[in-house]
Amino acid sequence: MSTITWRDTYSVGIQKIDDQHKELISIINEIYDAHHQGTSQTVIIDTLEKLVDYTIYHFSMEEDLFVQCNYPKKDDHMSEHKEFVGKIADLKQEGRKGNLLLSLKTIDFLKDWTINHILGTDMEFGAFLKEKEIG
Repeated sequence: MSTITWRDTYSVGIQKIDDQHKELISIINEIYDAHHQGTSQTVIIDTLEKLVDYTIYHFSMEEDLFVQCNYPKKDDHMSEHKEFVGKIADLKQEGRKGNLLLSLKTIDFLKDWTINHILGTDMEFGAFLKEKEIG
């Protein structure tokens, strides 16, 4: 079972970015499945940690491209990245302290933020890259 199914409309048209977005979606689906199946908090926290690590990796790659191609909206885009990483890092910390109540509302936040970011800011960046023929 999954909470997000990849759709072609999520494609920014840059294979490397799309592949990483698919992996992020896969990790969010792992969190959803673990919660839905009543998996132990340890598994959920480990999966959240995986999400934090992969998100940082993905955002770093995108941000390197921002600099490489002199993306004019890089500061706003990076601000969105920083805010999201902060929120998921906070979730992970709460889990490590034993205070995490992972609800469907939290999972919906992860899902909604990711899809909205892909369809908004990332789609705009993908169009910029294609225009510059970097991707």
